[in-house]
Amino acid sequence: MIGKILIYITFAASFVSIVSYALTYFRKSNLQKISRLFFHITVISVLFASAYLLSLILSHQFQYSYVWEYSSRSLGTPLLISTFFAGQEGSFLLWSLFASIIGIFLINSVSKNSDFEAPVMMIYTLVIAFLAVLLILKSPFTTIWEAFPGQVQENYMPEDGRGLNPILQNFWMVIHPPILFIGFASLAVPFSFALAALFNKKYKEWVVYVMPWMLFASATLGLGIILGGYWSYGVLGWGGYWAWDPVENSSLIPWLVSIAALHTLIGQKATEGYKKTNIILSIIAYLLVLYSTFLTRSGILQDSSVHSFVKPGMEVYIALVLFISSFIIISVIALVVRYKSLSEVAKKDTKVNILSREAILYIGSLIILASGAIIIAGTSLPIFSKSTVDISFYNQMNMPIAIVMLIFAAIAFFLDWRATDTKKFINKLITPAALALVTTVIIAIFAINEIVYIIFTFVIFFAFFSGIVKLGNVFKAKKLTFGAAIAHIGLALFFLGIIASSKYSEEVRIPLEMGKPSEAFGYAFTYKGAEPFSDPENPNDEKYYFNVLMEKDNKEMVLKPVMYFSSFNEGVMKNPYVASFITKDIYLSPIELIAPQTYDPKDEHVVGQNEEKEISGVKIKFIDFDLSQAPMGNKTEASDYSIFANINATYNGKTLPVKLELKYIGGSPEATEIKLPQDEKISLMFTGMNVKNEQNPVSSAKIVVLDEEKKAKFKKQDEIMLASVSIKPYIGVLWLGSFIMILGFFYSIIKRVKDLKKNKS
Repeated sequence: MIGKILIYITFAASFVSIVSYALTYFRKSNLQKISRLFFHITVISVLFASAYLLSLILSHQFQYSYVWEYSSRSLGTPLLISTFFAGQEGSFLLWSLFASIIGIFLINSVSKNSDFEAPVMMIYTLVIAFLAVLLILKSPFTTIWEAFPGQVQENYMPEDGRGLNPILQNFWMVIHPPILFIGFASLAVPFSFALAALFNKKYKEWVVYVMPWMLFASATLGLGIILGGYWSYGVLGWGGYWAWDPVENSSLIPWLVSIAALHTLIGQKATEGYKKTNIILSIIAYLLVLYSTFLTRSGILQDSSVHSFVKPGMEVYIALVLFISSFIIISVIALVVRYKSLSEVAKKDTKVNILSREAILYIGSLIILASGAIIIAGTSLPIFSKSTVDISFYNQMNMPIAIVMLIFAAIAFFLDWRATDTKKFINKLITPAALALVTTVIIAIFAINEIVYIIFTFVIFFAFFSGIVKLGNVFKAKKLTFGAAIAHIGLALFFLGIIASSKYSEEVRIPLEMGKPSEAFGYAFTYKGAEPFSDPENPNDEKYYFNVLMEKDNKEMVLKPVMYFSSFNEGVMKNPYVASFITKDIYLSPIELIAPQTYDPKDEHVVGQNEEKEISGVKIKFIDFDLSQAPMGNKTEASDYSIFANINATYNGKTLPVKLELKYIGGSPEATEIKLPQDEKISLMFTGMNVKNEQNPVSSAKIVVLDEEKKAKFKKQDEIMLASVSIKPYIGVLWLGSFIMILGFFYSIIKRVKDLKKNKS
């Protein structure tokens, strides 16, 4: 009840703050103090609601449906905290929390500027109000008897919760989603400033305020995306860091738009151009965040994405549509009303010289937007069709865009604002271009033979060496404006890592029979058996390391991929092992464990119910199945169990009843060898079953009869682990480039905050 009251207070206080700010702006009423007061009440109520939910989780209050559904007593504290945002309800509250915290910094910043405070905070508080509506409709404070009316008695308290999905039981679960949501929440700030600039007709002044926020939003959203890629690569066993999944794309698209806006904002700050472009891009970036939310939360992508949430219910679906529609309508109206004045201001801008830095920044932004348009078209396809776009579509369409993007990234540093001397410009390009050419030729001789990848490699190193030269010039001039150079160097390394690790990655599937080495990529891999270990974060499941000895040139290393049966998912979970070296990663992912075979599959015979069939001199009549020890319903993999086949076995004229057992351990069948009562040299095995249904007119059992001769002929196989082994060349360069790129962003934030302080003083 307390949590719900706090959410209602959030909505009520935000509503009063919005109305007060609206009256302050449109009616020139002196209500700023009231507006600020109720905004702070909004923030405080969100903070208390968040603290309250966290306290419910940490104290195991399983009478609340959300706490019961996502947490459990067995989870360690970090993962227990992460269940706060494991579901839709909690992630909406997390978004509200970050929006509120960011709002405190925002209001402190704009309260010193009377022209911007009211319109900025009116729009920004409206974002929090909509999130509060979603939390009212999809509350994390609903009790289980409210969530399951008629099924659970009031005040019932379960002993334990369902727990966190094993896929999410990882260190990165604690970090990746919060950083992503900080990025989503912070993009509302440029959006609010852009609309405020339209309201006020102040198309120049807003840029200095919005630059640090756009940098911060781009940096955090980019960092969140990169960490998600690293998580999927190193833990989930997908074999890669990016699969162009619709939900992955839905966070990438607003990030691309924010990057495009960032470059044109830099252009406006330097030359006062691109006023119309920057307002439109800042608006679109946040509208795409809302579109991303709709895609991931509405259930539309439920069948086309492994990340998507399930359908939230019609009320929440309608609220999401209203959320997006409202901000689209507000944005369109503001742009239409101010289009004439905005266009008039834009006409006064200095004519852009094509050989200038601002022109290249603008064209580069258009190129980035082209990539975003391609991705959003492919991502949105499941809305209009049941089909999805193939990964090759994204790769093929984005490669030429990436090449052009890197060319512009390389030459931008050597252009001047407004106009550039052509001869000086060409002379500045000689050093990075020559270094890039030499490096590309060397690499092409030893590694690359396709012209498109030779070109790609050249432009990557062109951008890289341009960044290095720019960095050197900055240090020589004793300036501190090297954030962009660092970011571009990181971008070049990032693309180099992508090319090396994807184009030149190799993968083979190899059967690893116990104790017998198998060759792959010049390495010997020997399966040494399974080793149980206890995971303190998941004590409910017994996990196993499947130890594989990797040897080459008298050097050896033990790889430890993991497989286990998850009681939560009722299926086998697999985690890869990544052996990282300077020039490559060796990626070993388990696929399947094949139990030792004790018979030739050719000796397996299907016997229908009440049918008698002679197998190897023994007449077998299948009577029926005994399923008394099998679980009911769809929970057949939830525990170990046995099923039985009752047969009559006739041998040497004597008929005796025999009960054959088929064990299921961890969901996998294991046949039990039973001696024939009439002759113990003969063994019987029940290896599988077909139950009577629409496809099978009669039930049948799979029976194996083994005599001494067949046993002697069949060479018993040891346990086999089927595994995928991949070589990922220079993938470390990708992660290094990502880190350097984000580092450049954060350094630029510091620089822009200093600029903002100077502007205020």
